[in-house]
Amino acid sequence: MAKEKKKKLSRRITALIACGAFILFLALIAFGLQIAFWASHGSIGCVQPDYERLDLDGYLDGELTDEDYGVLYRQTGLTKIGIDRALKKGETGKRLIKQIQADLFEPHEVMFGQVAPYACTDYIEKHVANTYLEDGDIIITSSTHISFVRIGHAGLVTNGNLANVMQANAYGTYSRIGTVRDFTDRVNFIILRPNPDLIDKAVIDEVVKYATANLIGIPYEGLAGLLTNKNDIRKTQCAHVIWYAFKQFGIDLDSNGGCMVVPYDLANSAYLQPVQVFGFDLDKLWR
Repeated sequence: MAKEKKKKLSRRITALIACGAFILFLALIAFGLQIAFWASHGSIGCVQPDYERLDLDGYLDGELTDEDYGVLYRQTGLTKIGIDRALKKGETGKRLIKQIQADLFEPHEVMFGQVAPYACTDYIEKHVANTYLEDGDIIITSSTHISFVRIGHAGLVTNGNLANVMQANAYGTYSRIGTVRDFTDRVNFIILRPNPDLIDKAVIDEVVKYATANLIGIPYEGLAGLLTNKNDIRKTQCAHVIWYAFKQFGIDLDSNGGCMVVPYDLANSAYLQPVQVFGFDLDKLWR
């Protein structure tokens, strides 16, 4: 009898030790994630030009050469696409280009907004100007991180005139229509457009129409594609819902073809071209 009691006691002690070790293991993981979360603050800045700011009047009032577009990109973060969109608006567009230049060169204060345990979004002190949007544009940012991992955020422009942007944001929410201002006070962003040489405008219009009609109100799942089937849209996240919309028309925006699509994959898609770059290195972008 005494021997049996000792065995039972030994099993209980072993179970308690195992349970304690497991709890300690989880606590160490949580502590490690928290340390990495704190350490990641300040790991990203709002990149600004380290060269002279130029007067743009001489460029904007004449015929532009490829070299001129190159100078304007270094001065504004606007590619030829973004410059041409603005110039089509005449003097109003020229003023917008100058404001975009001012925002690019201005020093910005980076602030940290915690949105969930171990999750943070990096903001600046103001909303900066963005060039004119078109339906089907995609906006990405690397500003959001979980612990030390930069997951970023992405949105699909569903109405360029109204600056409406479809997004899937956070647990407990549903995909929705927001605005471009959900991005313009981030520490960085890139506006991309589908390459017209690879995707017809009619297809882009159909993608936007499909997304607006079918992809609003879907529950958020940050690991959609990893915990769920990538081709299943019953739950979604920011990059996944954009990828899914284009995939319905035979266009795969996932640059690495993995089971999970993230904003970084969209930023490096061969189907997309930069329109405006803010806060990223103008040469490296998000690569």
